[in-house]
Amino acid sequence: MKGTRIYDLAIVGAGAAGLQLLYEYFQLAENIDKQVLLIDSGDRTKKSWCFWAEKGHESFPFLIEKSWSQITYCSTQGRKQTQEINPQQYHYIPSEHFFNYFFDQYIPAHSQITVEFGWVKNLTETSENVDIELINGKSFVAERVANSIIEKSINLGEPILSQHFWGKFIEFDSDVLNSESVTIMDFSQKQLNPEYALFHYILPFTSRKALIETTVFSTQAYNEPEYEKMWNVYMEENFAGLSYQIIDIERGTIPMKQIKPSSARGRVIPIGTSAGNVKPSTGYAFTRMHRDAIELVNKQKKTKKARYSFYDSILLNMIQKENQVIPKVMDRLFSKMKFANILRFLDEKTNIGEELKLFSQLQIPLFLKHLLTRNR
Repeated sequence: MKGTRIYDLAIVGAGAAGLQLLYEYFQLAENIDKQVLLIDSGDRTKKSWCFWAEKGHESFPFLIEKSWSQITYCSTQGRKQTQEINPQQYHYIPSEHFFNYFFDQYIPAHSQITVEFGWVKNLTETSENVDIELINGKSFVAERVANSIIEKSINLGEPILSQHFWGKFIEFDSDVLNSESVTIMDFSQKQLNPEYALFHYILPFTSRKALIETTVFSTQAYNEPEYEKMWNVYMEENFAGLSYQIIDIERGTIPMKQIKPSSARGRVIPIGTSAGNVKPSTGYAFTRMHRDAIELVNKQKKTKKARYSFYDSILLNMIQKENQVIPKVMDRLFSKMKFANILRFLDEKTNIGEELKLFSQLQIPLFLKHLLTRNR
């Protein structure tokens, strides 16, 4: 259409994936004068973005609120193990810091960025551009679109495995926390519901302040009252008699499914969850989205390794069909392996030799069983 403004790039979604891509896009000198349309739904749901990285290789280090050089694992028997994870560190970025930086500082400093609030109704690719239609009736044109919308291709006939979490930011009246170590998994609470694999997660910001979170792997729907009950039981078992105040609440669900990346349709490129950047067996995504943004901007070959999808498929099959074995599997894994090596494996940075050594420490018959029954 004559006179219509044509953007060089439109980014659909102003979440972790979209804003990281926006940032990296303008790090490339050749893009500095390009015009970008950011389509924002306005979702500012509170999230805690956590990741681990070697020193000097952190994603958005200027937004990191807290880092830890130790992690703790607590077994089903209540035995705690704490280890250094050097040269890595575990990092926390609160979504408020992330959004405030982009919308209060980064975007206002870049006049090339236009923000439009709304939801996309249709993306129609033409021979030269992509026509963008919003639900509110507005329309735009861009040469290319980075799209975070997930295509609805999930088989509704099969139960969907999810990671549900219910957490509270709290402040104790006394110094009770080890602020030097993240409790990455605590399986000490009795597994009372056969439909759940349950553990707790603690991010200690100081000796008094922390995020304490109930995490559940299940095919059942989100059950806030039950998670609240389990959270209260955990607090009674671990912090009985201690006074604390609840500062805030965090809740959410992450699908534990190997989502086939939405296909790139020439000028429409999937990003975020729709590009398969959420690791299905753990839910970690922040640094995977950042790596994907860097690769997209620099037109680099994707670094994803197929064998990790194979590993994930076995673990997901186990969680879906026999989730009550998960605590014991984790007990064995964390008792046999260095925590730093486990993190490297989860971050898909190990070699085949290291992976074989890791698997040799686990219950081989159990893994063979789920290898043979996966996808059935």
